[in-house]
Amino acid sequence: MPDLPQPESNAALPALSASSTARSWWRAPALWALIGALGIMLVVIYGANKFFGQDAASNAPTEVTRNASPGIDGVIATEVPADQLESADCLQGFTSPLDTSTVVTCQTAHNAQLIGSFSLEGDTFPGSAKILDTSEKLCKSIALDPSSPLDAGWSYHFSRPSEQSWKKGDRVVDCFLALNDGSVRISMLPAQTPAQNT
Repeated sequence: MPDLPQPESNAALPALSASSTARSWWRAPALWALIGALGIMLVVIYGANKFFGQDAASNAPTEVTRNASPGIDGVIATEVPADQLESADCLQGFTSPLDTSTVVTCQTAHNAQLIGSFSLEGDTFPGSAKILDTSEKLCKSIALDPSSPLDAGWSYHFSRPSEQSWKKGDRVVDCFLALNDGSVRISMLPAQTPAQNT
């Protein structure tokens, strides 16, 4: 009778290394399922936060407080958003109708003034070129103080509705006069006449 092969003893098997035992845990399907579920949850939470936005109160613009009795520096308010400016405001450091500005007394050195605002009418957006033309005509129609130092060193600037803002109800044109260089200490508007608002 032929000899049957004998099973090898345990001593002949290679010893399990520490690394082969340690690496086996990350191959478990349950672990990958857990990691995947956590990833999906994070994406859903992030997406919901972006979609619904944060608390409306935290995103609401803060109303700028105006100093009724400005000091020697003449500053009434700083970092005033464009939508919180008022007609006849004299502006220090003006760069654009859409940027924040420092509102000062008109006897304080300033380089621009919000000389008036108009509200356009209509349901249909008339087009960018028409809005631009209308805004320019309206702003140049505002009566200025005859004694004001208006010359070629001044430029008209205006904010106006875009097609997107028109759809949201924006109809306001704000008119600014700004010096190309330097500053003045006078209002460009007549002393006895309130700023134009129609």
